Amino acid sequence: MTPNRRATAIIADDEPRLAAYLRERLAELWPDLVVAGVAANGPEAQALIAAEGPDIAFLDIRMPGLSGLDVAKSAGRDVHVVFVTAFDEYAVDAFERAAVDYLLKPVSDARLAQTIERLRQRLAGEQAAPGLRAVLATLAELAPGLVDLDNVVLIPHL
Repeated sequence: MTPNRRATAIIADDEPRLAAYLRERLAELWPDLVVAGVAANGPEAQALIAAEGPDIAFLDIRMPGLSGLDVAKSAGRDVHVVFVTAFDEYAVDAFERAAVDYLLKPVSDARLAQTIERLRQRLAGEQAAPGLRAVLATLAELAPGLVDLDNVVLIPHL
């Protein structure tokens, strides 16, 4: 995410009332977040991610067509995935797919606020990483052998 650009998200849930509730709560708790669309099933979520390229995907686990886990698997590493579900038995699978968080329905504002903070930190880490990489590249030019850019791994502060 580039500086001064608002974070974008999609929501995927086969229960329209719950998707609308999440969208409403996100608008209240994170007014700068742009919700680029809402999908009612797995294939719609996949298509929405491909079309919109969101920073974040809020995915239900059980949806028609493809599960949220399948959508997350195909989303790519640039999309921060948050699972929002009524089923706690998928938590291990979710974190194996690098989920940022796993929210159980009904989602409280306090719990959603924690997730938002986690997402903000991740997105801020992405903004800082290119700057650090540029500094390391300059060091590598000025002092060959001091910095091996091929072996540098930038890990955002969580």
